[in-house]
Amino acid sequence: MAGAPQAPRAEDLQIWLHRALEDAAAAYPGIVRSTAAVVHDLQTARRAAWHADDDIYPASVIKVPLMVEVFRRYAAGTLSPDTAVDIDERNMTATSGPAPLVPGYRANVAELVELMIAHSDNVATNQLIDVLHRERVTAAMRTLGLQTFLLGRKLSGCEPLIDDPEEVGRNRLPAAEIAFLLELIARGEITGSERQQRIMATCVDNAKLAMGLNFGDTFMHKTGETSQVSHDAGILMTRDGRRYVVVLYCQVIPTAGQADATHANPFMAHWMRVIRRHL
Repeated sequence: MAGAPQAPRAEDLQIWLHRALEDAAAAYPGIVRSTAAVVHDLQTARRAAWHADDDIYPASVIKVPLMVEVFRRYAAGTLSPDTAVDIDERNMTATSGPAPLVPGYRANVAELVELMIAHSDNVATNQLIDVLHRERVTAAMRTLGLQTFLLGRKLSGCEPLIDDPEEVGRNRLPAAEIAFLLELIARGEITGSERQQRIMATCVDNAKLAMGLNFGDTFMHKTGETSQVSHDAGILMTRDGRRYVVVLYCQVIPTAGQADATHANPFMAHWMRVIRRHL
């Protein structure tokens, strides 16, 4: 009887990660300008990375640290899931999917977190930035070990960018740092990890890495996208129970109309399909 699949050696994992990028580029040329990628094998602690420290704009992947900070404050007793939050006109911007948040709507923190992760709601995100305060989120993430993380400004769904007088810089979350944070969540090393995994499992954007999964796989993840970048980062649990952190950041060649970078989705799915064969 065949035994369980052998865990890849670190050097093999690095080779496969790079070859998968080359294979995806050959299959879908002229779409992606540059990439950053990480695969962590949580069983063996083996990891592979490609340009993982590059300063690529994180887009909506930045929402995962916000969720982590919310759960930290739940545990500290300084914030409750039921805390009421009135939606402010100043936080309105275009967003993907359903847009239930309008000025004056009374939400609660738990609702904002779920909209932010499942539907990538930018209004929910901006409202949570006001609740949490960006400088405190940045400080908390650096304490966790995300040494260059910066929550600098609110998110905008379109041009012109949302007016943000408290902006302190461009958001920063390299692939290596979101991979590290996801590893903490996957290992249960931060408060509320199990609940956060369940929330990420509800992400409705499954047209990127999720398209390259095998039958029976579970992917708890968060995507991000602008006209310039397309990202996906998550915790993969295979059908046989093996767990990995998988991150792919893509800087894309924009389309003529500067639309969101959905044209990178086939590249990303192809990369995942190739790397998945070895996990």
